[in-house]
Amino acid sequence: MCGIAGFVQRARAEADLGAVGRRLTDAMTSRGPDGSGLWTERHGDWDVVLGHRRLAIIDLVTGDQPLHSAAGALHVTFNGEIFNFRELRADLKAGGTTFRTRSDTEVIAEHFAASGTDGLPALNGMFAFAAWDSRRGRLTLARDRAGIKPLYYCRLPGGGLAFASELTALLRHPDAPRGLDRAAMRDYFFADAIHPPRTAIEGVCKLPPGHWLDWEDGRLSVSRAFWRLAPPSSPATPDEEPARERLRALLQASVRRTLIADVPIGVFLSGGVDSSLVAALAAREVSGPLHTFSIAFEEPDFDESPYARRVAASLGTRHTEDTVSERTLLASLDAALGALDEPMADPSILPTWALARLAAGHVKVALGGDGGDELWAGYPTYRAHRLAGVYARVPALVRRRVVEPAVARLPVRPTYQSFEWKAKHFVLRHDADAVRRHLRWMSNTDLADLRALFGGDAAEPALLAREAGAADGWRDPLNAMLALDFRTYLPDSVLTKVDRASMAHGLEVRPPLLDNALIDLAFALPGRFKLRGGRSKRLLKEVAAAYLPRAIVERPKRGFAIPLARWLRGPLRERVAALVASTGPLWTDTGLSRAVVAAWAHEHQRGVRDRAKPLWALLVLDRWLRRLAEAS
Repeated sequence: MCGIAGFVQRARAEADLGAVGRRLTDAMTSRGPDGSGLWTERHGDWDVVLGHRRLAIIDLVTGDQPLHSAAGALHVTFNGEIFNFRELRADLKAGGTTFRTRSDTEVIAEHFAASGTDGLPALNGMFAFAAWDSRRGRLTLARDRAGIKPLYYCRLPGGGLAFASELTALLRHPDAPRGLDRAAMRDYFFADAIHPPRTAIEGVCKLPPGHWLDWEDGRLSVSRAFWRLAPPSSPATPDEEPARERLRALLQASVRRTLIADVPIGVFLSGGVDSSLVAALAAREVSGPLHTFSIAFEEPDFDESPYARRVAASLGTRHTEDTVSERTLLASLDAALGALDEPMADPSILPTWALARLAAGHVKVALGGDGGDELWAGYPTYRAHRLAGVYARVPALVRRRVVEPAVARLPVRPTYQSFEWKAKHFVLRHDADAVRRHLRWMSNTDLADLRALFGGDAAEPALLAREAGAADGWRDPLNAMLALDFRTYLPDSVLTKVDRASMAHGLEVRPPLLDNALIDLAFALPGRFKLRGGRSKRLLKEVAAAYLPRAIVERPKRGFAIPLARWLRGPLRERVAALVASTGPLWTDTGLSRAVVAAWAHEHQRGVRDRAKPLWALLVLDRWLRRLAEAS
């Protein structure tokens, strides 16, 4: 796991390429505290720079980057891990390729030299890389199919291109754009993140998951998909027992591959079924006690640590736990938000940051359970879609004049996903179209509030337009909604949060549940294998039951949350008030309505409406804008 950066620009006699390259890479020291590398070349009218910050995980001695192919024509800077690199290496050696290192980076270089972009679907892992072909004068950028690793890029004056693992690192290039993208702010406040290809900076793009692009002699191609999640060509009707055995075998193989490293490895253990199953399978593969890590909360409503301790005891792991209080979490607020390279308003960044800090004190790699909810239907939202069909049959007049006003008046308790909170989301964000309904249920700020925030502008978030028709072609409605979350919420919020929190501490986090074969299997199976009646993750839980206590497998889902609503009425109240009263880029550059925000804060304090998520999004954005100003 590392940080990568580089650029191609018009050749300048006076340019200090090394100094600019180091500015970009030095901005990502926490991603790669073990070393740095820089490679430069002049190719005709162009100066080329590839930079790297290394977190040494595999081949600690000879795995430095940037790295060139044996023929010397292809140069690679790579962030991530290729979990099937040993199999690819064996195939290449059988074809006559000679290797100088044991690293997966060299496998990428030789594999790409042999197969080009046609070989990208064969890579099984988490990756973002840049490959410069000196013979053709071509730069290629590529990103893994699930979007586990980030990659930003922008055009430079004169036809050049710059790229980096982090947005703020990219902005260290003197010719990178700087202006805020106001249209992207709608997506941010709607869905807590900004979705590819847009970013918070106008003119800077994110490469979408499963995509690649080329730059050659001043011409930048459009990004193209090397893999795309699509409905199966024919509905699968497998028997459950073979499907269950196939899932078990693929899970064990994936965990085995993700344990390959030359440094100590542990597991994030929340006590939920996903991380507990990963820990159980990992414990079967290691020779000594597995190291597991969890966070305990002082507030019982948000604390899962008893479940994590029970799993650790049943598996015999070496378990490390840290209890975080309101005081300690709030004390780390600015540091955790400072790790966000781009505005992302998922408040679980705080406990994730604390968990990564804990684990980084003991290991350099941790396995996590991310992806289980999006592949196997773990969120209550999926069950709610079934109720939506029933609710839609209630006469519109009754819904509008009776149900909606009654639900709107319900006070919301500051507990984790209270009944009132669920009722408000279900009823007040109901939509006849399943895709719009799902995105609105998952959103931070609903449409009417969003229009008010942007001064009455009627434009909807670009995400709604982009995903319109996303359910088309899916015969199984549940799989259509899982695919929607796999493309949006998983990479743009969940995986972004884990990447930023872990890399802030020089820790690599690997998600075994997002193995290529597991993704393919999950979307080939019918929805009834995942959700039947009120039981979610059905097939996954049946596999887990062979390894874990029944009380762990069947317990209700609880997210990695914090008491946000209560904090905003208590210890963060003055911070919100100061934000509303402040002057600066939050108001001048974004065009947000200060009067609306002040009204939201007032309503939240009085308990009239729960405005926790949009107020939190404002705090995060303000912190990011201040960080941006400091960096420039």
